[in-house]
Amino acid sequence: MSNRIALPVNQVRLTNVAVVRMNRHGKRFEVACYRNKILNYRQGIETDLSEVLQTDRVFTNVSKGLFAPSKDLMLAFDSSDQEQCCRIILDKGQVQVSDMERSAMLENTSREVANMVATKCVNPRSDRPYTTNQIRDAMKKAECSVQPTSARSVKQQFLDCVKSIQDKGVLDIQRAKMELAIVMPDTSVARELVVRLKEDAQATMQPSQHKERVQFLIDPSKYRVADTIAKTIGATLEISRQIVTREGDVDVSLELERNTAQQQNQEAKKDAMDGIGDANLAAEVDALDRELESLGVPSSNPHLDGDDDYVESQQVSQRKKNAKAQKKSKKAKRREKEETSLRQERIEAEKERREEREFRLAHQNQNKDIDAGLTNQLPSEGAKKSCNTCGGSFTPTEHRAHFRSDWHRYNQKLKMKGVSPIDENEFLMFDADAFFADDL
Repeated sequence: MSNRIALPVNQVRLTNVAVVRMNRHGKRFEVACYRNKILNYRQGIETDLSEVLQTDRVFTNVSKGLFAPSKDLMLAFDSSDQEQCCRIILDKGQVQVSDMERSAMLENTSREVANMVATKCVNPRSDRPYTTNQIRDAMKKAECSVQPTSARSVKQQFLDCVKSIQDKGVLDIQRAKMELAIVMPDTSVARELVVRLKEDAQATMQPSQHKERVQFLIDPSKYRVADTIAKTIGATLEISRQIVTREGDVDVSLELERNTAQQQNQEAKKDAMDGIGDANLAAEVDALDRELESLGVPSSNPHLDGDDDYVESQQVSQRKKNAKAQKKSKKAKRREKEETSLRQERIEAEKERREEREFRLAHQNQNKDIDAGLTNQLPSEGAKKSCNTCGGSFTPTEHRAHFRSDWHRYNQKLKMKGVSPIDENEFLMFDADAFFADDL
């Protein structure tokens, strides 16, 4: 008889297994898949089910090899077809992975999204891309959720991440523009094409040496709009550069000048918004002056009856002066309000600090008073104590030594015999034999 152990030939060994689990109608159903195929299947990259599943059977427990009964499949999925049930579990089930695998997948997906954001997005002020570390920090501050096993692709999660960063205002960021070119068969539609690109696609036109070729910059989200415009006129759309960024070394002086110019533009816009009310007021004043003049009432302007050009120039110069003075006064008022608010904040902070310090000192004094009261309640070291047998008063130290002295022992013997005790001077006059005698 042979000593070899025969292995069953129908045994299927599953290696590198990823389990997709689904609970339905109180039953658990599992399928065994390849780890690197589940995400591709959910994203639509892989459509062949045989490339995703290790075996086309539905289990109740993959690790134990327990198959799901047909009646349970019919109750849960209204079908006993194994392939149909496997597809439902793959689409809606939960992938079972370990903590380390989940952390690694999350880190890889986050890195891919951050690299895509750093590659395809720029700072709108300088048209330069951010580093990957800056994007990762911005994603954490904006609380961007990245899901490795989600059905949404990395590009869709990248778009969600950019939108979240923009909405939260964590980083000044925008999609890098694309450089496109439209080759026209007829130059007669060039003007119409440029107008439609500016209005519909919000394109920024670029200079070109060829009349039949129109180059422009456009946001990637408007690519389909530009493609539709090109098809309507029978033109060809070409991609010159997919990502347009500023290249070369950074000049610090130029960057500072650009930032200063942008700040000045923002302040000019604010001043212009503030000056709208002043312009309306000036228009009302002019209308009142014209009404007074029509009624024959003399104007307060002494040069009104003189040369009209001189009067108009004087009025314009005076209005400009008034507008500048009002702008300066508004800036001064705004600055004064800011300084007043800062001063009030410092005063309140100083008051809080003083109140906290007074409260802390009062608390410390109260603790000291409590400690002093407890100390007064305790017996002091120098208090006198008396002996009921010998009489007299002693300090605590002397009182303890007195109980061990021969005088106290002698008075205790006298007290036991019913004899009144003697004082210390009388005891010192006795001999030692009289003290140790038994017939006291």
